[in-house]
Amino acid sequence: MDAVVQEKVEKVLRGELKYTSTNLALNMMISKMQKRLQADAGSMEACMKEMEAFMAKYPIVAKVDLANIAAL
Repeated sequence: MDAVVQEKVEKVLRGELKYTSTNLALNMMISKMQKRLQADAGSMEACMKEMEAFMAKYPIVAKVDLANIAAL
């Protein structure tokens, strides 16, 4: 994940940008990470690692959705 996309994903997780995927699993992951960040604002690094692991596991989802997030 490059720096621009990572910055936008962080903004999505913080709720500064609104993004809804066509993939239910990714939407659930985003919601889970947003709740974790609300409970512990210092957990961004852990959230990003979990998001990267999810994207590595599902490269087709990553390709489409990361491109969409980069375009936000």
